[in-house]
Amino acid sequence: MLDSPFVWSFLIRFPWLFPGAALHRAGLEAIAAGAFPLADALLERAAGRYRVSLDVEVLAMLRVHQLIARARAHGGRGREGALGLEVEQRLARLDRIQALEPPFDLVPASRLLATWALDRAPSEEAEAA
Repeated sequence: MLDSPFVWSFLIRFPWLFPGAALHRAGLEAIAAGAFPLADALLERAAGRYRVSLDVEVLAMLRVHQLIARARAHGGRGREGALGLEVEQRLARLDRIQALEPPFDLVPASRLLATWALDRAPSEEAEAA
């Protein structure tokens, strides 16, 4: 249900109507779909909701997801540059984080650290074909 651009636009416009977890999940769906600017916007709205509830651990995970969306938006350069380094440093500080592919289960952060830059976004696969 949280996996369409129409729903994402609604969530971005009215984030106060939804819990941070729903906005975060929609951001992960947008990352999985390769819609990185929308993912960044959704994750920023989720961060606002998490700050209100003082959910620091989940906010830390969200910020890593947001950095991954930004790095992927920059293509290979983002993964290899300063954004990529920051993603790796933050992942190293976490124990667990939601995976980047549905159903977005919690996985050891070390697993995501080992694979996040190797995953290819759908838009990159289309360009390579």
